[in-house]
Amino acid sequence: MASMGRHVVVGVDDSDNCLIAVDAAAAEAALRRLPLHVVHAVVNAVVHAAVHADSFAAAHSGAAQPPEPGRWVDRAVRRAEAGHPGLTVTGEVARGRPCPVLVAASRDAELVVIGDRGLGALARALVETVAGGLVMRASCPVLVTRGPGDPDGPIAVGVDGSADSQSAAGFAFAEADLRGRRLAVVHAWTRPEPQMPGSVMPGAIVPGTAVSVRIGAEQLVSEASAGWCEKYPDVAVSEVLVHGYPRHALVDAGESASLMIVGAGGRTTTAGLGPVSRHLVYRAPCPVVVVPR
Repeated sequence: MASMGRHVVVGVDDSDNCLIAVDAAAAEAALRRLPLHVVHAVVNAVVHAAVHADSFAAAHSGAAQPPEPGRWVDRAVRRAEAGHPGLTVTGEVARGRPCPVLVAASRDAELVVIGDRGLGALARALVETVAGGLVMRASCPVLVTRGPGDPDGPIAVGVDGSADSQSAAGFAFAEADLRGRRLAVVHAWTRPEPQMPGSVMPGAIVPGTAVSVRIGAEQLVSEASAGWCEKYPDVAVSEVLVHGYPRHALVDAGESASLMIVGAGGRTTTAGLGPVSRHLVYRAPCPVVVVPR
């Protein structure tokens, strides 16, 4: 895959549902003032060329119409151009399976966009397989156009004190600043183990108790936001502390969010995609961005 400099990449297939991802990717490219590159992966593709949609016919032996994969890319390119006049859009039919093709495309991208809204069970299972592999191996953040969420809602970011969530927090602050949106910093914790009775001074904060866990959660969220608040002083931040499981808390937060952002891993994993991030890629009620480690 030829290097094109920084741009936004969107993966498309032969379904009408992929146009939701195209619309989202075009909006992201326009927002960032970057070109958009449309990629369609075909295992037995005859061609492997990056061309503008208008050049597809000329690039395929002078045929009046491009081959089927080229027509799908052509459709996506023209839709992006129509929705955002002046946006530079290119298209590519790449040889290979979707996940490796998009992972390769991520090396020169600011953002990779894929989608699964409106799909049936079988098609969604395929997209989820691609999404899981892509967000685990991508070199840049990956946007999955899950449910619509609340278009006017805040951006939400999940934090857990890990290095991955710190990267997610930085990306979230930058996105909130870019979009002029509020930012909700979300942290969830589960109930501590019951304490054995003993001689404890009244009012003392005992490690492992609900009080100490709550204080620790507040400190974690404050630390996750501290440096970024200084860098992005115009971003309005709210801290959301939830007593419950992180995956459930973030899904709930996504109902009223315009965008959910999480790190690829987290505390519970040292390699690959963390369980909370994986759950959101497959179940988030709003678009979700996974930021790589």
